[in-house]
Amino acid sequence: MIKFIKLREEHLEQVLNWRTREDVTRYMNTDIDYDMAEQRLWFERVSRLETEKYWIISIKGKDVGLISLNDIDYINKRTSWGYYIGEEKERMYGAVIPLYLYHYVFMQLKLHKITAEVMSENKNVIKLNKVHGCRKVGILYDHVYKNGKFHDIVLMELLKEDWEKNKRNHQYKTKFEE
Repeated sequence: MIKFIKLREEHLEQVLNWRTREDVTRYMNTDIDYDMAEQRLWFERVSRLETEKYWIISIKGKDVGLISLNDIDYINKRTSWGYYIGEEKERMYGAVIPLYLYHYVFMQLKLHKITAEVMSENKNVIKLNKVHGCRKVGILYDHVYKNGKFHDIVLMELLKEDWEKNKRNHQYKTKFEE
């Protein structure tokens, strides 16, 4: 069973451990230092924002990763998102995790669009997003400087109407803890 548990202070050390692992951070736009004081400041900041939501991904009772909605715009009915599976043995679930989030975004939050920024080298996630109905809408060339070189960012989006075309998507219901 997959659960989405609201991020709490008790999760911060585990999240920092995942977030600073090379195999997790290599496709992220930013890198962070292993610094619990900074991690707590980040958590305090995002916890106060109505435009940000973070959850721990729990599979069969084991915390395995983090998923978030960012820049939630309730007026224009859109958001962006990101996630990672920090536990290597559980990465196979990465293909279905987005489907639960899409259901939450479109059916519970009643938003119209969700967007993602994906490093162009992250071919598997680009392909996965396309399988889920996302479309590529652009590229930000040389957008992120990381590991001594510039990286392109692929912009992707999924509209509610495109997600709804696949009725199978409606089976991915679960509770996102508020």
